[in-house]
Amino acid sequence: MILYFVRHGETDWNKKGLFQGSTDIELNDVGRGQARDAHDRLLRKGISFEKVYSSPLVRAIETAKIISGKDEKEIVIDDRIKEMTFGDLEGTDYYEIKKTHGLLFKEPSSYVPTCGEESYEHILDRTKSFLDDIIAEYKDKDGNILIQTHGAAIRALLLNLRNLELDKYWTIEVGNCQFFKFEIKGDIIREMDASDINTNI
Repeated sequence: MILYFVRHGETDWNKKGLFQGSTDIELNDVGRGQARDAHDRLLRKGISFEKVYSSPLVRAIETAKIISGKDEKEIVIDDRIKEMTFGDLEGTDYYEIKKTHGLLFKEPSSYVPTCGEESYEHILDRTKSFLDDIIAEYKDKDGNILIQTHGAAIRALLLNLRNLELDKYWTIEVGNCQFFKFEIKGDIIREMDASDINTNI
């Protein structure tokens, strides 16, 4: 079984450099184009999906629909892969917050939420719970699974999959509609090269 983790396409808040978090912002036209491009690359590779999982946020669901070609009713919505909640920081300037909340990005292991943000422990726990269920269900099956999520959430998934320390969280680059690919064979999980489907990132 191959798992394809992908971030949603661009939104206006992405373009403006604003924190989104759990705020439900839709894709912009660029983001829809990114999703269509991703769909076309997969189609050329002959990749289709037996199952699609998505965050409940509209930008993720729309991206999942475009990339997979599936109707929304065929997509499994799972709150555990929703974007990290940033509380009162949502809607504020991302680059200014990096200056004023340095530990949030530089030393997540030392960061204490002060503005209603979700803790790193919580997002790591909920994404691990999601992964545990996916691996248990699909470890002895074949096919492709699309997991449609967000920038911070995909980093939490990757930290779990790669067994990385928390302070590596923001060192992982995650572009809009960028894929990360993992193979499950029994109890063995290995990361695969996704460069062939990330050619425009």
